[in-house]
Amino acid sequence: MICFLFQSLAKGPIGPSFLDLQAISGVGLESGSSLLTTLYIGYMLSAIVSGCLFDKFHRSLLLSAAMFLLACATVAIPWCSMYWLMVIAFFCLGAMVGATDAIANAEVQRIWGKDGKPFMQGLQFMYSFGFSVAPLLTILFLEIPSNIDLSKLHYPEQNHNTSLTNYSTSLNKTVLLQNRSSQIANHSQIYEDSAFVRSPYIYKAFIIGGCVSLSAFVILLVFYCTFDRQNKTNHRETESTTPAKSRLPLRLRVLGILHMAGIQALLSGIDDTLMAFLTAFCVKELDWTKAEGALLTSVGSFVAVAGRFIAIFLVQVISPIKLVGFHSVLTLIVFIGFYISTLQKSNIGIWIVSSLFGYAKAPVLACVFSWTDEVFLPVTGRISSIFLVFITANSASNPLILGFFMDNFSNMWFCYLFLGESVLLVLVVGSALLLTRRVKTTYGTNYESRRVDIKVTEDLLDN
Repeated sequence: MICFLFQSLAKGPIGPSFLDLQAISGVGLESGSSLLTTLYIGYMLSAIVSGCLFDKFHRSLLLSAAMFLLACATVAIPWCSMYWLMVIAFFCLGAMVGATDAIANAEVQRIWGKDGKPFMQGLQFMYSFGFSVAPLLTILFLEIPSNIDLSKLHYPEQNHNTSLTNYSTSLNKTVLLQNRSSQIANHSQIYEDSAFVRSPYIYKAFIIGGCVSLSAFVILLVFYCTFDRQNKTNHRETESTTPAKSRLPLRLRVLGILHMAGIQALLSGIDDTLMAFLTAFCVKELDWTKAEGALLTSVGSFVAVAGRFIAIFLVQVISPIKLVGFHSVLTLIVFIGFYISTLQKSNIGIWIVSSLFGYAKAPVLACVFSWTDEVFLPVTGRISSIFLVFITANSASNPLILGFFMDNFSNMWFCYLFLGESVLLVLVVGSALLLTRRVKTTYGTNYESRRVDIKVTEDLLDN
């Protein structure tokens, strides 16, 4: 849980500072979106490797190495003035976050099994808590000094050594104001709110994230040296929790994994891309300041914290399957409301639906792990890696798609993309519910199968 908290503090500043990171590396929104895609490619590759290493090394040792490299990548990001260096830093950040996710999720489910539902929610709760605090810390470093030097204004992917005519045309395209060449001095505040002025102290937010990741590395290393090395004989392989013979035919197992992975991929793709682009969307479409957009991101994350804390207790009385169904429908309602609020330019509506999405997404990811472990297959390191591969495939493609359409067509594609994916999410969940009903009716659940195996073993021992 410490790893989930600290990795979220390291990753959290990226969304609120996304426009500043574009300015640092000298790119626009479309090219900046490639940074997020690179992050998720690193996440996906690391998840695959971690799934293979899960049963071969001590988990705490793997996690400590991941947190150390995560700290290094986090601190390096705001200093990467060259675009290719920023790409490498984002790749390393994604790789270490992916390793932490794959190892921690599988380990919790391996240890606790049927009783792991509240602990899975606890992991997500810690992640949400860190992810909600990070934007608040970032806001402190988004302020622009009052004595702005207009010669340092950043206009992505434009040639700065142009004539005055081309310069005014560039500005006109960026903020849609007339006669820019004669009004630059009178509109410096508009430029600040449009996020084209780099915040000079943004690196401090990333240093804080790097320091907490480094502290997690120290804690895990001490834990490994103190406990894990002294208890090698108690080490159990993940496969030992897997029944010798699966109760499901291969076709149903594949269908089950595809449905579960699809649910996680769609929701995570929406969540990650929304958090990364929300500040940029509010600045460009609704004329908010960067600080206001970052605050909205943080409020939504705090609502998710509350939702996941409630889910720790809720999953003990309500089936995770029912929770996933309800919250998927709620996600669709949220983005219908977001689309309407954007059309009406309703700031209050944006605040309400963005906060509601924090609750809608809260319990789903952890519930899908519990759903899989109960109905289809025990969650091992490899199963966790499969889920993360699907998650990153969608999370990597979403920023490219959204960045392209927002840069070349309209900012309203921010609404169109998420609305379409939320509709698809509801359809996939509906199909998964039908498949689950068939599996449980014909084959029962994994937990029932394990109880039967234990009973048979006890009878044989008694005889």
